Amino acid sequence: MRHRSLAVLLAACLIAATPAAQAFNYRFLRNSVLKQLTPADIEIGTLATREALDSGTDGEWTNPATGATGTIRILGTVDIGNHQGCRRTRLDVTARGRTGGGEFTLCRTPSGAWNFHNPPR
Repeated sequence: MRHRSLAVLLAACLIAATPAAQAFNYRFLRNSVLKQLTPADIEIGTLATREALDSGTDGEWTNPATGATGTIRILGTVDIGNHQGCRRTRLDVTARGRTGGGEFTLCRTPSGAWNFHNPPR
């Protein structure tokens, strides 16, 4: 489950960073940083991201074996409707010469997981 949560987080970073590609299709992901991450990168990044979101403090991670790195910046904590303590974040990842990132708001679910806040359009 942790692998999937960071993979989703990273995919969202990449999608947000390229709005033109998002408007048409997702083929741009085939050459993205997401494809460059190993399962170990995802595990390390997931743990660091969860710790940053839980604590409300910035975080970073590195996998010395692959050179992949990431940063998690907490931009603020906000209440959105019935969601208390959501985190506005800036997430960036670099792996094998590729970089992706974006700004997101994540809110904690009753189970303790963090999900992206998707405002109604």
